Amino acid sequence: MKVTLDSNLSIMNVFEPPIELRFNGNTVTLKDLLEKINDLCSGIQVLKDGAPGDDVRNIILNGKDYFFIPKGLDTPLKNGDHVNLEIYLEPLGGG
Repeated sequence: MKVTLDSNLSIMNVFEPPIELRFNGNTVTLKDLLEKINDLCSGIQVLKDGAPGDDVRNIILNGKDYFFIPKGLDTPLKNGDHVNLEIYLEPLGGG
């Protein structure tokens, strides 16, 4: 199964959306997808204690806001689904 992920976050040579993520198995959830992104982008808190991490501002699954999806992160994904992950990071300083 493959899911397309788009995001405002880009980490050169590590995570450059849009990307297609492939999963094995019959049941893959939105939480599984976030776990995979959390592993790829170790400095970003995408998932924390089974919930969206502090750096996540919004998750949109096939045009529907995550907060309005009844099963939340337990929502099963289907082949061809499109997820948009909006990340917000505080400025690192400078000036």
